[in-house]
Amino acid sequence: MLTNHKASGRIDNLEKSGSKIGQVNRQLRRSYDVNFKMMVINEAESSNNCKAAVKYGVTECNVRRWRAQKDHLKNAHSQRKAFRGPQRGRFQELDRRVCAYVDEKRKDGMPISRAVIQLKAVEIAKELNIPTADFKASLGWCKRMMRRNGLTLRRRTSLAQRLPSDFGEKLLSFQRYVINLRKKHSYPLDQIGNADQTPVFFDMPTPVTVHKKGEKSVIIKSTGNEKSRVTVMLACLADGTKLPPYVVLKRKTVPKEAMPAGIIVRAQEKGWMETELVVDWLKVVWGRRRGGLRKKRNMLILDAFRGHLSDPVKKQVKAMNGDLVIIPGGMTSQLQVLDVVVNKPFKDNLRKKYTEWLLSGDHALTPTGKIQKPSVRLLCEWILHAWDAVSPKSIIHGFKKCCISNALDGSEDDVLWEEPQPPLDSRAVETPSLE
Repeated sequence: MLTNHKASGRIDNLEKSGSKIGQVNRQLRRSYDVNFKMMVINEAESSNNCKAAVKYGVTECNVRRWRAQKDHLKNAHSQRKAFRGPQRGRFQELDRRVCAYVDEKRKDGMPISRAVIQLKAVEIAKELNIPTADFKASLGWCKRMMRRNGLTLRRRTSLAQRLPSDFGEKLLSFQRYVINLRKKHSYPLDQIGNADQTPVFFDMPTPVTVHKKGEKSVIIKSTGNEKSRVTVMLACLADGTKLPPYVVLKRKTVPKEAMPAGIIVRAQEKGWMETELVVDWLKVVWGRRRGGLRKKRNMLILDAFRGHLSDPVKKQVKAMNGDLVIIPGGMTSQLQVLDVVVNKPFKDNLRKKYTEWLLSGDHALTPTGKIQKPSVRLLCEWILHAWDAVSPKSIIHGFKKCCISNALDGSEDDVLWEEPQPPLDSRAVETPSLE
């Protein structure tokens, strides 16, 4: 049995001892982060609780308690020090069934977003007869539920375009050229346009999914057609008008099945927008815009893709009473309206339709048991839906942001330095149907 002197000396030693990461016990009550606790647990498992307590300067009862909490600590943030707040939600059965749904879909590699969780929670709440006044499946609830159950969002990284060294010079040169053309010809806003090709893949797995914390491997299921794609030529006007999408399939012939109205489909062996197809697009899309048949003076802005720079394209634009403006190489992230404000919401809406289709579970299978890729008609329907969802207000703002349609008196130049704001009707959470 320890004497009072020996006991007080042992407490002093515990207070003065420290860990390798500099957490020194200067008071009897001390908070420790998860990283420190896991170090103590590992030491205790390799030796024993008493030796771990002496080595790291903590009491043995803390070592026992932390070892009992090991599973929870492994899924917690490494710098977290306390587990305050409710450990269980108000509707525990709802939480349990939502987590079971997430686990089931993630085992199959399906992508799960917070919007999907919110929609599934509303569905389960109706089954459990939970009044809507008591449970709204808000984003705040979703975040707390994920935190309680060790779920988090995981995202892929991407690389941004590197601007050229003479960025400023190219920017000013482009803006001067556009302003001079506008002063000379006084184009109406519905005669100023921007067009660009963008690839659309048959497989569009989301880069973000809800998944358990701490796991190194995050698998997202797909049909295995990540490299199968079509090329889509999108075009919009400075007044917010969106022209019909022009789709180029990677095949020799156009499918015999009827395509949805409002979209133009062509075929090319490599799926590229070659010169012939660019000329065809000018005739069937650009030439049919409002004022196109009357050959009103117009300005078309394209990037420096070699198919846009060929003589047949230049002759066709000139024959349509148009002025062709080419964006300098490496500057599309700053001067291409479609890159600045359109492509991201367009691809996001496409991915939502794909995720909705993937989660529906009703798929035809290949002879090897894989999910068959979406049909060309279905993909075209998704493209139309995603294109219709792009806000005309954001397009109008994008032309001004790229210094293409700003007022010539300089009254709208401040738009160049503003961050584009999404319209109010697009800020609401759009959740895909699970039916």
